[in-house]
Amino acid sequence: MPQHSRGRRTPGSIAPGFSLIEMLVALAIVGILAAVALASYDSATSRTRRQAAAACLGEVAAALERERAASYSYPVGNLPAPSCATELARQYRFGGEVAAESFRISAEPMGRQAAADDACGCTLTLDETGHKGTAGTSACAADGRATVCW
Repeated sequence: MPQHSRGRRTPGSIAPGFSLIEMLVALAIVGILAAVALASYDSATSRTRRQAAAACLGEVAAALERERAASYSYPVGNLPAPSCATELARQYRFGGEVAAESFRISAEPMGRQAAADDACGCTLTLDETGHKGTAGTSACAADGRATVCW
């Protein structure tokens, strides 16, 4: 076997390492996998935020019911502000109407949350009877949409 001096190649020998084509193929594969993972991550975070908004509506409804149990009426025009509403303030706008005998509260997706939430993207609503619904576009009002969103 021929002896090679360190750092010198003899004609016809193959240099160790990867070729440019091999590196580009590996980089393309990594890029494709990263794109798929990022899309999946965005979808999962969107669903998680929607579920957190639905839970927050439940928390607001519970606070309103506690007030009604204590004073025999809902706090007219006064919507409680739970901590979950401030945590989701960049993704959802919470609001609603409160009357003495009824309420209807809502969580409206904003900005990127509205665009990224392809499964729903509708405003979540909850009333004093516990009816969970959706509002917004005509697609949001379609039958069965509330079960997808909630």
